[in-house]
Amino acid sequence: MVYNTDMTVEQTIAEIKRKALQDRVPIMEDEGLQFLCEFLQKHQIRTLLEVGTAVGYSSIMMAFHNPQLKILTLEQDEERYHQAVENIKRCRLSDRISAVLTNAREYETEEKFDVIFLDGPKAHNQQLFERFEKNLESKGYFIIDDVWFHGFIEHPELIRSRRLKPLVEKLDEFVKNMMSNPDYRCSYLKIGDGVLVAARKEKTDE
Repeated sequence: MVYNTDMTVEQTIAEIKRKALQDRVPIMEDEGLQFLCEFLQKHQIRTLLEVGTAVGYSSIMMAFHNPQLKILTLEQDEERYHQAVENIKRCRLSDRISAVLTNAREYETEEKFDVIFLDGPKAHNQQLFERFEKNLESKGYFIIDDVWFHGFIEHPELIRSRRLKPLVEKLDEFVKNMMSNPDYRCSYLKIGDGVLVAARKEKTDE
């Protein structure tokens, strides 16, 4: 694909978003992404692990709005991974966003992160949380997108697909587990398609 090299970074990001929507690639809703970028700025977040790169749109937006931020992002779909790498390069953010082609449920790292952002397969949120909890800094945050899941969590009677019901039940169980987890202070925010913020408690917290 030939790109217009005269585009500004802002124009390039807008083009990445437009193409993602056109290709029906799942990307964060504007309201949720705005909250996330503002949260990272407010809490002076410097390191972030993202599960679910897609074409790199959310990583690019987070890094663009937070110049101090460094991101490691994981994607298992090879085509989307290569698109993300190209998009990150086009936005001149390759020095701050590292994309890895991998199955996050099998990925290992010793690195620690201020924020771990789960935006991958919703059915695996619990497994991903358990896998990467050791990589969260002592005062870090888990942020999970799509926990409202089109309203199906609160209104399961709206589900028409038999295949969808087990996924909704798994996601609902995960949210309940997080809200009752004694090691975290959790906030369920009805913005975008629902965002769950889980702040790790310090050992001195009661």
